[in-house]
Amino acid sequence: MNTNDKTELVIIAGEVSGDHHGAGLITALKKRFPDCQVWGIGGDRMIREGFHTRYHIRQMAFLGIGEVIRHIPFIRRVMRDMTEQVHKRRPAAVILIDYPGFNLRFARAMKNLKIPVIYYISPQLWAWGRGRIRKIRYLVDKMLVVFPFEVDFYARYGIQAIHVGHPLVDTHYRAVNPKKMISPDDCILGLMPGSRHQELDQLLPDMLKTADILMRKKKITRTLIAAVDHISDDFYRSYIKDRHKVAVYRGPLAGFYNELDAALVSSGTATLETAYFQVPLVIVYRVNRLTWLLGRLMVRLNFIGLANIVAGEKLAPELLQQSFTPERAAEEISGLLDPDQNQRIRHKLRIIQDKLGEPGASERAAGEIVSFIQGRGDPHE
Repeated sequence: MNTNDKTELVIIAGEVSGDHHGAGLITALKKRFPDCQVWGIGGDRMIREGFHTRYHIRQMAFLGIGEVIRHIPFIRRVMRDMTEQVHKRRPAAVILIDYPGFNLRFARAMKNLKIPVIYYISPQLWAWGRGRIRKIRYLVDKMLVVFPFEVDFYARYGIQAIHVGHPLVDTHYRAVNPKKMISPDDCILGLMPGSRHQELDQLLPDMLKTADILMRKKKITRTLIAAVDHISDDFYRSYIKDRHKVAVYRGPLAGFYNELDAALVSSGTATLETAYFQVPLVIVYRVNRLTWLLGRLMVRLNFIGLANIVAGEKLAPELLQQSFTPERAAEEISGLLDPDQNQRIRHKLRIIQDKLGEPGASERAAGEIVSFIQGRGDPHE
């Protein structure tokens, strides 16, 4: 296949982090396939790069077993519609970005249609889903991973995975500028409550109460909440109410992280991003009891926070389920705001940059995808 040929690709990214990574990938792919059409499930960042959404990530953001069960009819409709569209349009490949609950089922449908499947940003099977390894081996034609240890993990199960690096580095490697010291006159706490409405419902009220305690104790002077594109300011303000020293931040994330003295972060990719910017953080996580119990049966790691997992040590305290209370979180954050401790932790967090390596992940991933498609020849001949 010539790179000037019109190529159609499907991308499925069901979460905010996937939207960010998908946007970088689309940019890199269009350098190689300038006329390619890319469509599927994604968000605002991907749309800005020319992606055509059939479903937006805001429609797919389900948290916990209960939410998934309530939305099964909708999920089935999406699955059926996307499968029918792929069958009709016959894209060169389907690219899956994390989001394994939906994506592995979709991969099976693609297998039946004989459409090649590329997985970019592997599901965290090394943490909780080893029972799905057999599905990956059978359903996925090419696995692209972002952490070096994932190559060895998949190799143990007879799967060749290619390490392309982490796209987070592409986005931020030039922008990291951590604070050199804490200013008592402008000490800022960052809140990252997640990208789903359900996460905000579960976490933001107690995050704000934590900030209230720290304000009363004069540990901080103001609080910034990192907003996500598809959640309105009004939704955040419904929780902020009359707190005058709390603001919603929208803008380049580097401008957010470089302002912070410490952060309270919902478990997920945001913990890795916060640590990459060397911001001392406390990781919090809370879901319904059934989801938590099922998760604990599957998780095989000592830590739940991605920053701690990648570092290989507990660089950030983790307050999980009932352990996350405003009083406990305020105590942990207070420790991080000690000037000497703050700088010690920032220094230790540099390991995240070392672990994530050099920029170029999106370009390398796009190169692997192009080579794969070209190696298959024209699928319609």
